[in-house]
Amino acid sequence: METSDLFWSIIARAALDREKLKDILGTFTKEELIRFQEEFVDASVELQSEPYTDYMEESEDGMEDIANWIVSNGKDFYFSILESPKNTPISVNDHIHQILYGIADEVCMEKYGESTGIY
Repeated sequence: METSDLFWSIIARAALDREKLKDILGTFTKEELIRFQEEFVDASVELQSEPYTDYMEESEDGMEDIANWIVSNGKDFYFSILESPKNTPISVNDHIHQILYGIADEVCMEKYGESTGIY
């Protein structure tokens, strides 16, 4: 699945701020939350294999965090990494608070009493 312009505009509006994204997603229907979560996961998974992982720290959690952080940084940054894997950060430990992954799931849980089911 290709990430939509709507997905990237939401990421841009959130500007690496988890609370801001939570506010934006708080207005979404359950279906819209699921769609957002699917797009986030699909974009992140693209980065969780070679050649991108060649530049990342070894741990699986670390690789996931790096991929999720890259997506969280928006469309231009994401596509720049896709085009130049060597620019993939080795670690994002200092930027964990900027990772927007999981917020859609959190909002879905709070608003509808169940998770998106997308991981």
